[in-house]
Formats: sequence, structure tokens, C-alpha cells
Amino acid sequence: MEILLNGVWEFAPAPDGSPPKAGWEPIRVPHRSREFEDNPPGSGWYRTKLQVPLDWNLEAGRIVLDLGRVRHFGRAWLDGQVVGEHYHLRRSWHLDLEGRVLAGGTHELMVYTHNCSGAYAHPYVKKLSEEAEKALDTRFWYTSAATVGMEGDVRLRLEPHLCIVDPYVVTSVREQSIRVEALVRNWSAAPFSGRVDWQVKRQGQSELEIPSCALAVEPGEQQKVEVEVPWSDPVLWGRPPYGEPVLYFLEATLAAGRQIYHREIVRFGFREIWAQGEDLLLNGEKLIPWGDHTVPYVYERQWLTRKLVDMAAANISILEHHRYDPPSVFYEVADELGCFVVGANFCVGTGQVIPEDLDGAEKQLVMENHLAVADEWIRRVRNHPSILFWDITDAREPGFCVPLLRKVKELDRTRIAEVTFDPEVASPELVDLIDCYRLFSGLDAIEGAIEKVRSDPRYPVKPVRVGEAGIFEGADWDSAQAPPLQEGWWEFLLSLAERNVHGLQTFHLADMDYRGLTRQIPNNLVDPVHPQVSWPSQSGADARIDPFSAGTPDAWGKHALYLNWCDPAEPVSRPTATYRWSQDLFRRLAGRDVGPLAQERIPEVIVAVVQGGQRVAGAQVFVEAAAGQSVKAFGVQADAQGTSWFTLPEPGLFRFSCGTTRLEIEVQCAPIAAPAGYDHIQRLQLELPGV
Repeated sequence: MEILLNGVWEFAPAPDGSPPKAGWEPIRVPHRSREFEDNPPGSGWYRTKLQVPLDWNLEAGRIVLDLGRVRHFGRAWLDGQVVGEHYHLRRSWHLDLEGRVLAGGTHELMVYTHNCSGAYAHPYVKKLSEEAEKALDTRFWYTSAATVGMEGDVRLRLEPHLCIVDPYVVTSVREQSIRVEALVRNWSAAPFSGRVDWQVKRQGQSELEIPSCALAVEPGEQQKVEVEVPWSDPVLWGRPPYGEPVLYFLEATLAAGRQIYHREIVRFGFREIWAQGEDLLLNGEKLIPWGDHTVPYVYERQWLTRKLVDMAAANISILEHHRYDPPSVFYEVADELGCFVVGANFCVGTGQVIPEDLDGAEKQLVMENHLAVADEWIRRVRNHPSILFWDITDAREPGFCVPLLRKVKELDRTRIAEVTFDPEVASPELVDLIDCYRLFSGLDAIEGAIEKVRSDPRYPVKPVRVGEAGIFEGADWDSAQAPPLQEGWWEFLLSLAERNVHGLQTFHLADMDYRGLTRQIPNNLVDPVHPQVSWPSQSGADARIDPFSAGTPDAWGKHALYLNWCDPAEPVSRPTATYRWSQDLFRRLAGRDVGPLAQERIPEVIVAVVQGGQRVAGAQVFVEAAAGQSVKAFGVQADAQGTSWFTLPEPGLFRFSCGTTRLEIEVQCAPIAAPAGYDHIQRLQLELPGV
């Protein structure tokens, strides 16, 4: 059981030490300062009230607070006492609150954050060089800016002493099989003897029965269970012609006799990607990943659902988030729609840092950090079918590259490992896909890289692609014109199929503003308007592309990005010259469009809690499946208007409750419309009995 604690918190920019007594302002969590502001705060404090549900049996498990993605150093305070510290945005932060909270109790939670420079960069050293901080990704490696924030979901959960963790699904199109595995942990005081039952379901119906795994686990230990079975007729995940964006659910149940101790549910798609000589295949079909190098750092479900559909209409089939591992919602929406994603990058910073600039101790700290990040990141997201490649391109030194490639191979057998290939950087047997990009080096360097890979006998026969390229010339063209390309690029693009180069990712197809970095590309931005539109529940009124904080007029790249993501009456972005150019070019290369995305949104419900005619701020609303759907019961703490916003992975009958009040409703998927609006969200009101 868990409850989401996102919503309106308070924030005060202030130094380390005692919590500030003044200066608190309401903000929305997830939240961060902007990395390109002139004077972003170096540190700050967040606070909220933490309410433990009254009916949680604290003897049956332990209370864990998941603080998500804290940028970059965090120190947690509970009722005025420090309860933990944490370093690095990309490392998970889980606090065991056993013995510190009471069922039904209300506690003050504060989190101090620092931008992780200086003494806050690493727990084992007092001072690191600026180059080492860049390599650790605590500073932005273009500008050396450092920011603060709580960028992820905040959750409070009751974790049973006997539990299933880290479920993993491996699907094989070639073998027509599925393998499932998980760890069973025993944090109780007694040995456990029982079994793990497995079932694959879709929309409440069983699709595949998998034999149970018997096990015995001693106190304080864990045991791995796994089983493989044939599956001849699954719906393959993808978009036409590779498959359909159909998602299944694996339910893993820990039981002994008739008693159920824990159930873990994971969503997955049945698909397989592999290299066959110089060909890259997805579900047996040749893959042409044509796309964009980056998408704006906006991780709102509504915006992503609309934006990814817009990009697909431009025949963009693959996206890359580039600098950070994004919050889960990015992968979730891509899974649901059928988008392809490049998983990059465990090692941001190392490609921009000369290893000789780091001393031996710093190199070791950086490598240990990257391996830990890779381990957590892969385990957290490896069941998402949308991720096709693990890209390790920015690790341009063998001391970084080879260990990361080995970590990928160890933890994930379902994806391609991609690197900018050099025999001195990576062992050939570790590389599945070669990225022939040479950023800012021009077309000659890219063509030279492809020729070298294809002609040098030291190189293995591998598929190649161009994962990053700036191809446009200048910045002065009209929206009705074809965007001018740098010399030679048009001929090169038309020759991709003949050369068997598996697609290209370029800049500027995602309506990005690269002001101050390369050049501003015109006609990609809508008119600079500032509508005041309130999103339903917990989102607030915010017209900026960056949903996390206020910016300054001089904020690089963010303030000037006037893409519409807040006004449901308007499309996310207007067709541009690059949009139409990308659409037409892919048709020339592939002889078709990329294939449609999913046509429906997953269900969403906004629940309002009312008592005596008044909305109940901070009410705890829970949902559970009432007809066998694969959803574990969870809760959302209502906002100041007494509303909770639920996203459910599949339709069907669900039971919503607050205290003793319960209502069941049939929730439905809704068509993805343009313009999008919010008519797809169902609404429910829970009437609590009078005081």
C-alpha cells in the first residue's frame, strides 16, 4: 500500500543549518530551479505535513518514505530531527521511518537541498575539482550551473516484511517464450517457506499461466526465483509494421498455503530487438529509427501524450531524453502510445571531461557512481518496452565505457548496447549497435566514421546509425520554405537506405530553442503568449514550458520556449517547416509513414472529497480494482481544493474510498483528440459523513 504525496508544498531559499523561520512560499512538487537562470538558488528547504493513514498496520511491515529525485544533495528532517542524508539526483532515496511515525499521526517533513557543489558533492570527500563535479553530473557540463529541486514523485508506503522486489520480464520473439524472475526478501524474524505464483493478465483476463516457484528464505536474506515458458501467440508490442502498443501485466504473488503475503505487478510489452549482421531488427522487421535527439524537459502526462502524437505525425519514430534519466511518466507514456526511446545516458559528464583532468581518487569515485546509477536505472526501467537501446556514447574513455557496457549486458538481455565505436574505447563483443555521430564535427567526420567501420577489418560487422547530428544551415528561413541544409546533407540523407544506415537523429525537430548553444531555429516556436489556464488538480496555473519553477527573462532556452502545453483549446505545437520536411523525408527513405500510435488514453479520474458541503483539503483517497484488474491499491493525498487525480493503467470497475465512504465506478479509455482538452477525465465526488 502506498500514497502519493505530490502537490502543494512550501519552499524557502535558505542556507544550511537550522530551518528558516520566514520566507516560505507555496510551490508544486515535483519542483526544481532552472539550470539556466542567472542566479539560481544554491540551496533551499521544502516542507509539508506527512499524514500516516489510520488503518495502516505498522506491525505488518515498515513505513518507507520514497523521496524520489532530489537535486542533488538532500537532508531530511522529521518533526525537527534529521532522519537521513542523500547524494546525487539519479540515486534513489528511501528512508525507513519505522519507529518514527504512528498510524493516524501527522508529522512535519522538511527536506534541505543543495546544488551539490563543494562539500555537498560527495559523502566521502570534502572537496572535488570542478571537472569531477561535472563528471558526476552535479554541475551542468555546458555552463557549470548547478540547481536544486525535488524532481520526482514523493510516496509513503507500507512495505511488508515478506515481499517480492525487482520483477523482470524477458520476452523472445525468436524463441516464442517468456521468462520471468524476481527476488523475494524476508525482513521478518522467522524463516519463510512458500511459493511465488505467476500470471500474465490483460484487462482483468488471464492470458498466460506460468508454473509456481517454491522457495524457502531465512530471516534477513533474499532468494531469486525464475521460470521460462513458451508463449506462441502474444500480441507483439510496437507500432505498425512492428506490432501494436499492447501492454500486458505480470502478477507475482508470494503465498504459503492459502495465505497471500505480497503481490507485485509489472507492466510490459512482448517484443524483441536484435542485430543480424548489418541489420537492426525489431520483432523481425528492419528498424529505421528516424527521430529527434532530445525532447524538452517537460514530464507532464498530458503534455507528453499530446506532444509525442504531434511528433509521430512528423514521422519521428524515436526519441532521446539525452541528459537525465527522466521520471517514469516519460517511459510510461511512450509504452502506452508505441513510441521508441533511446536510453541515454548513465555517464553524462564523462564525455565532456578529459580523464587526465581527474586524479586517481576522483576517477574511482566517478566510475563507482556511474556503475551505481546504471544499476539502479536499468533495474527501475528495464520492463518498459519503449526503450530499445542503451546508449553509452558519451563514455569516450575505456575506463568508463567498458565497465558500463558490461553492466548493461549483466542486467538487461532484452536490448541493444550502443556506443560510438572505437577499438580503443570498447571491446567489439560488447557492442551491438555502432553510433557514427561526431557532434559538431560536420558531415565529413560522420561519413568518415561510417566508412571506417565498414572497411576496417578490425571492426566487426554491426549495424550502424547516426545518433546525433546538426544538419541545418543558418537560422533565417520562412515557415513555408524547406529548411536549408548544410552542404552535402541532402544527398547523404537520401543515401541512408542504400548505405544500410539505420536512421538518424537530428536536432530541432522537437521545437527546441537552442539559443546561446548553437543557433536559434525560427518558425519552431508558437507566438509568445501567456495564457492563464488551470489544469485539473495539483497542477496549478502555469504557462511555461518548464513546469517546475519561475524563470527570469534571461533564462537560456527555457523562458523563450513558447510551446503550448497548458491550453487545452490549442494544439501543442503548430506544424513547422522542419515538421513537414521530416514527414516527407521519412516517406522517401522508408516508402511509408512510421505507423500510427495508440489511439486512446489510459483512464484518468479526478476525485473530489466533500464533507458538510465543503471540500476536504489533504484528504487521503484510495483506489483498488473491483473486477480483477492488475492494479495494486494505492492512494493520492488530495490538494488544497480537496481533489485527487488518479491515473489507472487499464479500464474496468474500480473502487474509490476515503475513510468509510466508498464508491465503485466503471472507468474507461478515451480517444486521443486534437485539440486535446480534458474531457477524457472522469470525475467522482465522495461525500463524507458529517462531523
